[in-house]
Amino acid sequence: MNEIITIGRQFGAGGRELGKRLSKELQIPYYDKELLSEAAKLSGLSEKFLNQEDERVTNSLLYSLVMGTCTLTGQPSLEELGWDAQRKAILSVADKGGCIIVGRCADYVLRDRPNLLRLFVMDDMDRRIRHVSQRDQITPAQAEQKIRKMEKMRAAYYNSRTDSRWGAAENYDLCLNISRIGRERALHIILDQVRDKK
Repeated sequence: MNEIITIGRQFGAGGRELGKRLSKELQIPYYDKELLSEAAKLSGLSEKFLNQEDERVTNSLLYSLVMGTCTLTGQPSLEELGWDAQRKAILSVADKGGCIIVGRCADYVLRDRPNLLRLFVMDDMDRRIRHVSQRDQITPAQAEQKIRKMEKMRAAYYNSRTDSRWGAAENYDLCLNISRIGRERALHIILDQVRDKK
């Protein structure tokens, strides 16, 4: 199996869980936070730093100056080094063969690969609130606040690193609305698509 599957997702829609199930079904590696370890190895940057910068963009000029995202010397900023490390890690794991990569603009980084299947997973807000509230053991109001914050960060990160817009259907091969088709049907649709491409 040489298929590379990238999964973009709304926060709380279950994209991570779907990726793990696909990995098991297709018997190919699954990468999410594991990419940060790979990026640290390839770049020499600390995994702790990469974790702090993971899918985040800051707009504060003061933060940018302190963290080195605006350099007056022409040298790459820490933010740019972190992005470059993640991009190289994505390319590295994809070069090894079939895999599933969640988030981190992998759909964009690998966009020219012929064996790429780009997914976007979404769900209704009330279902996502319920899921995040139960998973993280927080109130529904806290869950909604967390969802909105995380999605704002994901969109800003994706939009700043690509020439595309996060969540826009034209960036993906399959957009799956879990509230309409359910997790099981979504899994089978993806598996059918992968098997049809062989």
